[in-house]
Amino acid sequence: MYSEEKAVAVVATFLNFCNGQCDKYWLNKVMYYVERQSLLLTGQPMFFDDLYSAPYGPYVSNVNDGINLAAYPSKSIWSKCFRLDGNNLKLQKTPDITVLSDFEIELIKSTYEKFKGKDFNEMHRAFRSFPEHTEAKSRVEIGYKTVLAAGGLPEEIIEETIKDLSYLQSIECSLTRDAR
Repeated sequence: MYSEEKAVAVVATFLNFCNGQCDKYWLNKVMYYVERQSLLLTGQPMFFDDLYSAPYGPYVSNVNDGINLAAYPSKSIWSKCFRLDGNNLKLQKTPDITVLSDFEIELIKSTYEKFKGKDFNEMHRAFRSFPEHTEAKSRVEIGYKTVLAAGGLPEEIIEETIKDLSYLQSIECSLTRDAR
């Protein structure tokens, strides 16, 4: 259910707030944060990425891979819209950001305001302090249920949210089968 189109729009929106470029590690952390906050506030992730805990804190896996793709010329949407130069991601071409709701744009903006100017060490400390983060030598998957529990939601809300997300996933799988 990962929405690459939406993830690219979120990245582009962050880069617009950052004058067209920013550190890829900072970006990956704020992408995790908006995914987490969207799940906690609405019951749905913003772009349905896979979440992982790693030695430097939690991150979003597909976005991380996409950012790294921007270092190489390819036909991917990441390479078309962004260029990775060392650890610096630069906006090349603005993708369609109309896929983002007003709420999502406000969440991105408030996240930017919260973390702008934070260096690697500050981000590292902040994200490793999240209750869902697990200290490990390699990456460990973080389930949506774990994030919801870490956010302090009551068990009945967590169960209902997970049930709703499972239903959305079953619809997605059904639509994908029907399209073949």
